[in-house]
Amino acid sequence: MLTRGPVSPALHGVLDYVLGAVLVLAPFVLGFDNDTATVVSVVAGIAELGVASCTAWSRGIVKLIPPPVHGVIDYVFTVALIAAPFVFAFSDDSAATIFFLVVGIGGVLLVLATRFVADDTRGAGTAAAR
Repeated sequence: MLTRGPVSPALHGVLDYVLGAVLVLAPFVLGFDNDTATVVSVVAGIAELGVASCTAWSRGIVKLIPPPVHGVIDYVFTVALIAAPFVFAFSDDSAATIFFLVVGIGGVLLVLATRFVADDTRGAGTAAAR
């Protein structure tokens, strides 16, 4: 299931870093009214950057997380983004709610379209050697 999509690991890896940056910057650019929404977005962005940098594919830096595990983390993460405005009670902040829903739904679609396989033979060998 996680190995059949049209989106390459390399492209997904780049988009992970973009998503992390967008999550960190969005509260300030979009002017979220709710402090909780701001904190959730910034923390989610930092977490996204951490997962992206630790995945064992060509865009990863540390190469600790196997690509299929990254896929599962992404599923959970994107569903959590969709639920966040309601779970953390900031659904009255329309800018934040719309942002989280759009990013979460877009993230689910990206996860469904990605091939979660190692694309860096050096990284895959290194991870397997550990």
